[in-house]
Amino acid sequence: MYVEEVRGRLPEGTYVELVASLFATLLPTMIMAVSFLGVGLLIASQTPDALLAGLTVAGAIAAGARLTVLLTHRKRVSPDRLTLADACRFQRRFALAYLSFALVFGAFSARAFVVATPAAHMLVVGLLFGYGAGVAAGLSVRPWISIPSILIAIVPTIVTALMMRDGTARATAALLTIFLGGGIQSMVARYRDAVRQITMRRLFETLARSDTLTNLPNRLSLRERFDRCVATGDGQHIAVHCLDLDRFKPVNDRLGHPVGDALLKAVSERLQGLLRRDDFASRVGGDEFVVVQAAVDHAGEVEMLARRIARAIAQPYTIDGHEITIGTSIGYALSCEGKAELDRLMRQADEALCAVKRAGGGIAAHVPRSAEAEQRSDARVLSA
Repeated sequence: MYVEEVRGRLPEGTYVELVASLFATLLPTMIMAVSFLGVGLLIASQTPDALLAGLTVAGAIAAGARLTVLLTHRKRVSPDRLTLADACRFQRRFALAYLSFALVFGAFSARAFVVATPAAHMLVVGLLFGYGAGVAAGLSVRPWISIPSILIAIVPTIVTALMMRDGTARATAALLTIFLGGGIQSMVARYRDAVRQITMRRLFETLARSDTLTNLPNRLSLRERFDRCVATGDGQHIAVHCLDLDRFKPVNDRLGHPVGDALLKAVSERLQGLLRRDDFASRVGGDEFVVVQAAVDHAGEVEMLARRIARAIAQPYTIDGHEITIGTSIGYALSCEGKAELDRLMRQADEALCAVKRAGGGIAAHVPRSAEAEQRSDARVLSA
């Protein structure tokens, strides 16, 4: 159901962001849990009814389950790091806890209207309105959760109040019905507006941060994603590979720019197919690419990836009936402990790339120099 929703209606990024918003509802969830527990204990203590007492206990357990789901997953739910599979899984857990509480709360409220005093009815109605307001404010962006929840929680009380002969109870049922209908309409409208705004915002962000030809991250996105790798790397090393395609210019000159553009797209697809989830490739120039390899344990991993990239790019391409063979020269640099700086690593990788291209092409690693030489090189970069 969830994946079909993404494919059929929502862009994946929009869906993930909507799911992430569910886990920003900790405060209203805590308020509702405390309010339900307080009102439930008060009414149960004044009304000797075993079923009402049991529903109070069950509601407290369900409220605790909601809080547990939020507290367990809220730090892991970030739109920038959340995958589609994780979003589906977390949303199912959230929905199960939320709908369970709604079911118990609806049964408690209806039972209270049957056995409790008119004064207790006022407390129940207050809880119902507070619950409805919380659902409308925090869950309207996921209507398949919010609308069933609000119906399950409120409709039983409406039906119970309508069956009572008391005119006040029937008037209460009428008010609940009116506000319920208005709340559902508002939630649907807010959901549509949120989807439209999030989708447009993410589209503009993607355009600003993506290479228009290959859809790879551009220089701006390269820096942002590198910084995220550093922030989440837990002290592990990061490697930067600078790539320059060999024999690409003759393809452009001989077969034309459309074929050259198609070739660049094919290269970018091969690069993406080689990388792990935390790694990424970026196009930074005409036929220049940068690959960031995160969470590196030892230098051998970096060389292995460089060789895999070189072999993949060297495989023949068939574009518009033309069989094309190119290669790539690669220079790479591995961060030192506590020195994962993008500018430094790119400079070091580019130096290795220039050296290997002067030697006729191939793969080269940056060879660390003395600290004094590094400082002189950094000074030249800053003054340039």
